[in-house]
Amino acid sequence: MAKDLMSKEIVMFDVDAKDRDEVINLIADAMDKDGRLIDKEGYVADVMKREAGSSTAVGFSVATPHSKSVHVKEPSLAFVRLSHPMKWDDSEEVELVFQIGVPSPGQGDRHLEILAGLFRKVMHDDFREKLFSAKTADEVIELIGAV
Repeated sequence: MAKDLMSKEIVMFDVDAKDRDEVINLIADAMDKDGRLIDKEGYVADVMKREAGSSTAVGFSVATPHSKSVHVKEPSLAFVRLSHPMKWDDSEEVELVFQIGVPSPGQGDRHLEILAGLFRKVMHDDFREKLFSAKTADEVIELIGAV
């Protein structure tokens, strides 16, 4: 049976990280512990390769690091709320991170569907405010819903 896109194990609050790479690795650790990855280092390398292509900071204090990867078992959407704003790249500050992992091959454009669903929600102030005030993983999972 396939896992849900999100789980409590990959929703984290008030993460204190020094930089983008640390955030991506922390999320990969959680995804790996939740049984979502085949090879954590391979997945992180794929996400970093994607980051090198262009920034995944998308405005609204949000970043969406992601990868289609042979190192991913199940489509996954992790969420991190940082303890303080962080420079994601040279210009944008980020406080909310949605990290996506989708198996490749076999999932087509699933990562693009997830990104599009997130963007439709993230652009609304009230959605982001609810994410900032959420106290539990269940609240976040319910807010994000099916993307």
